[in-house]
Amino acid sequence: MENKNNYCGIDVSSETLDAYFKNKKGIEQHLQVSNSVSGFRELIKETGKETHFVMESTGVYHLSFIFFLNTKNIKFSVVNALQIKRYIQMHLERNKSDKKDAKRIYEYGLDRHPELYQMPDNTYFECRSLNNCIHDLTKEITKFSNHIHSLKKCPFDTKSVEKSFDKIIKKLREEKQNLELELQEKLVEWEGETLKLVQSVKGIGTRASAELIIYTKGFKDMNSYKQLISYAGLSPTEYQSGSSIRGKVRICKQGGKQLRNILYMCALNAKKTNAHCSALYDRLVANGKNKKVALIAVCNKLLKIVFGVVKNRTLYQNIYLQKTACW
Repeated sequence: MENKNNYCGIDVSSETLDAYFKNKKGIEQHLQVSNSVSGFRELIKETGKETHFVMESTGVYHLSFIFFLNTKNIKFSVVNALQIKRYIQMHLERNKSDKKDAKRIYEYGLDRHPELYQMPDNTYFECRSLNNCIHDLTKEITKFSNHIHSLKKCPFDTKSVEKSFDKIIKKLREEKQNLELELQEKLVEWEGETLKLVQSVKGIGTRASAELIIYTKGFKDMNSYKQLISYAGLSPTEYQSGSSIRGKVRICKQGGKQLRNILYMCALNAKKTNAHCSALYDRLVANGKNKKVALIAVCNKLLKIVFGVVKNRTLYQNIYLQKTACW
C-alpha cells in the first residue's frame, strides 16, 4: 500500500492549479501555481516526484498537466467529477473555494486510493477534439434552423434575415463535413480494424461508430457488454424503499449523453434493417411493452453485438449471436 503522505489533491482551473499535500516536514500545505509548465515544475519541486497526484476531469484544463506528468513518469489519477462532487457533499461542506476543493480531493485520494490513469494515445485526444467540435456544429445548425422556422411565422418581412441564416447554415455544414472526413482519417489511423468491425454491425452508422470508439478509448477498458451499456447510461435502475416507495424501473442516464442520443437514432434504423434487433423489437411490442422501452432494448442489443464483434475480432454476421451465446 502506498504511503498516505504521497497523495496530492489538485483543483484545476483555466489559469491556476490549487494543490493540497503534506510537505517534506509532514505538514499539510496549500500551494497555488500557474497552469503552465513553469507552474508544474514549481509544484513538482515542492511535492517531489514520488507524489501521486489526484484531480478531477475538467474538460481540457487538466490536459496540459497530465501530459507533463506522463512525460516525467509521475503517478496521477483523473477522477470523474461527479465522484468528487458527491464526496464533498458527503462531508456536508457548506463553503466552497479552490483551496477547500483541493483539500477534499487530497482526502479522497487518502480514503479511496484511486487507480492510476492509463494515458491514451495522442490520436485519441485529437479524435475527441474533432468529435466534440462536430457536436457543437450540429447544435449550431439546429439552432439557426429553428430561428429560420420561427421567422417564417412572423407577419412581416424577414427574408433578409432568413437569407443570412441560410448562408451561416451552409457554411457550418461545409465545416462539419470537412471535420467528419478528417475524423474518419484519424480513426482509421488510430483504430482502423476496430472501426471496420463496429461499422459492420447493421444499424451502426459512421457517426455512431466514431462515438463508440472515442467514448470507450478504442474499447481498451471494456471487459463486458454490461460495462459498455453502463457507460452509455442505458443500464436499468430501480427506486424503491419499504412498502410505500415503488418507483418505475428506468435507465440510469449516468453516462454518455451524446452516445445515448446517437444510439437511439441507430435503434430506429436497426429495428428495420437488423434482423436480430427487428425480432427483439417486434417481440417486446407484441408482449405489450411501450415502443420507447422496446427501442431502449434495441440500443442495448446493438451494444451487445458491437462488444461481441470487437472482442472476438470478427465481422458481424446474421448467425453471429448463435455462435457466441456464451457472452
